[in-house]
Amino acid sequence: MNKRIVTIVAALVAVVLLILLGLPYYLGIKAQQSLDEQRALLAKNSFLLIEKQSYERGWFSSTETIQIRFKPSFFAGVQQQLPDNVRTVLQQPITLVNHVHHGLFAGSIRPVRAHVETELQFTPQAKQILDRFFGQNAPLKLENTINLSGSGQMHVAIPKFNYEELSGIKINWQGLDSTIDYAKDFNSYDSHTISPGLDVILATKGHTSYQDLKLNSHTEHGKTSLALGNSDLSIKNITFIWNDTSDNSIRLDQLVNLVTNLQIGAFISPAGSSIPAKINIQDLKLATSTQEKDQWINSNGKFGFAKLEYGNDVYGPLDIDASAEHLDAASLVAINNKITQLSTQNLNNEQLRAAIVSAVRNEGQGLFTHDPLIKLNSFKLQMPQGLIDIHGSLGFKNLLASDMQQFGLMLNKTESEMDFAIPQAVMENFAISQARAFFTVDASAGGPEALDDIDQTIRLMIDSAVKSMQTKGYIQVDNGVIKTHLKLMGGKLYLNGKMWNTESEPEPDYAELPAASETTSVPQATTNH
Repeated sequence: MNKRIVTIVAALVAVVLLILLGLPYYLGIKAQQSLDEQRALLAKNSFLLIEKQSYERGWFSSTETIQIRFKPSFFAGVQQQLPDNVRTVLQQPITLVNHVHHGLFAGSIRPVRAHVETELQFTPQAKQILDRFFGQNAPLKLENTINLSGSGQMHVAIPKFNYEELSGIKINWQGLDSTIDYAKDFNSYDSHTISPGLDVILATKGHTSYQDLKLNSHTEHGKTSLALGNSDLSIKNITFIWNDTSDNSIRLDQLVNLVTNLQIGAFISPAGSSIPAKINIQDLKLATSTQEKDQWINSNGKFGFAKLEYGNDVYGPLDIDASAEHLDAASLVAINNKITQLSTQNLNNEQLRAAIVSAVRNEGQGLFTHDPLIKLNSFKLQMPQGLIDIHGSLGFKNLLASDMQQFGLMLNKTESEMDFAIPQAVMENFAISQARAFFTVDASAGGPEALDDIDQTIRLMIDSAVKSMQTKGYIQVDNGVIKTHLKLMGGKLYLNGKMWNTESEPEPDYAELPAASETTSVPQATTNH
C-alpha cells in the first residue's frame, strides 16, 4: 500500500515538474505571437520604417532585435528648423533589443505570459548627443508585461535631466511617465501620461516652458481604421517669451504641423513678425470624444483655458464645445489617408493648402452629401472689450455631389441657425488689425498719428454700419454688445427674424462720414503686396 502511494506521489511530482518545465517554453511561443502582433502594428505607422528584425527563442527567455529608422519624410516641413543635434538623432537608425522573460511569474507575482524589457541602442553619433543630456541614464525606459490572455501593460518613462551650454542655452526637463493598458489583439487601450514640466532658455532669444501636463485617453477600433474613444489633455501653465519680437524664424504653422502631424498649419499665418514679447496660457484643457454608429461617426470636442496673457492684453476664460454628427465614416477614412500622404511630402504652405482643399472636395465629398450636422454648442471668450458668446448649428439637407459645383445650389440646401453676441469694440479692433495688415502708411504723412487717423476712420465706418443695421431691425445693440439671431434656410438669410435684402438696402455712404481728425487729413496709404 505504501509503495502504491509513493508511486502515485512520484507520478504527480513528475507531472508537476514536467508542466513547470514545459510551461515556460509554451508561454514563450505565446509571447512571441504577442510580440509579432505588436511589431505588425508598429509597421503600419506613417513615420517609422522597420529595417531589420530577428527573434531568438529560448526555453526560459528569448531575445528580439528590431532596427527602426524614422522615414525621410518625418518632419519634412520642419527639419531645417530643428537644431542640428535633434536632426542628427532623428536621422540615425535605432536598435530595439527586447529581452523577453517568459514564465508564469516573470516580473510579477501574478501569472503572466512574459515580461519584456527593451534596451535601446543608438549609433555612436546619436549616443554622443544623447549622453550630453541624459548622462549615464538610458534616454528611454520601456517595459511590457503580457498577460496570459494576451492583454497587457506597457510602461514608458523618459528620465529627467538638466542641460546647460556655455552659449546660454538651458533645458530643465522634469521627465515623462506613461502607462498603457492594452486589450487582447490591441483592439482597445487606455493610456495615462504625466509630465511635470519643461523649462527652456534659448540664450538671448527667449524662454519657453510648461508645467503639469496630464493626458488620459481611451482608444478602440471600430468597423473602419478610424480611432474611436476619448481623450483628456490638461496643462497647468504654458509660457513663451521672445526677446526679439521681429524674428521671422518663428513659424507658427510649422509648430502646429510638428505637434499635430496633420499639416493643418498651412491654414495658419506663417509669419511671426508681429508676435508679442510674452504669451502665457493658464489651465489649458482639451477633451475629445468619437463614437461610431452604423456607417456614421459622431464626434465632440471641448477646448478652453482660464487665462491667456497675449502681450499686454488678457483674455479668458475661453470655453469651446463643438460637435459633428452623422459624418460619413468612409469619407473620413479617405481624407485621413490623403492627409497622411500629404504630410510625407515637402510642400510649401500654398501647395499644401490647395491639396487639402482638393482632398476635401474629392475624397471628402461624402461628408457633405449625407446630411451632416455641425453644432457649436458653446463659444464663450472673455475679451478685454467684453464677452463673445456664440452658439448654433450648421448642416446640409439632401445635398448632391453635383450641387457642390454651384454655390447657389449648395446654399439652397444649407441650413443654419446661430446666436451671436459680440462687443462692437471687438469688431472694430479686428477690422483695424486687418486694415493695418493691408495698408502701409507713408512715413511723411504723419507716422503714428496717421495710423490713429485710419483707426478712427474705421471705427466711424463700423459705427455707422451698426447703427444702420440696428435701425433696420437686423441686430440689437445692448450696452455696446451687438446681438442677432442668424438663420439660413432655402437660400435665404434672416437676421434677427428679418430677411436680409441687399438690393433694397444700399451700403452707407462712407464719403459723408465726418473726418477722423479735424487737424490732420487722412494719410496716404498703399496696399501691401
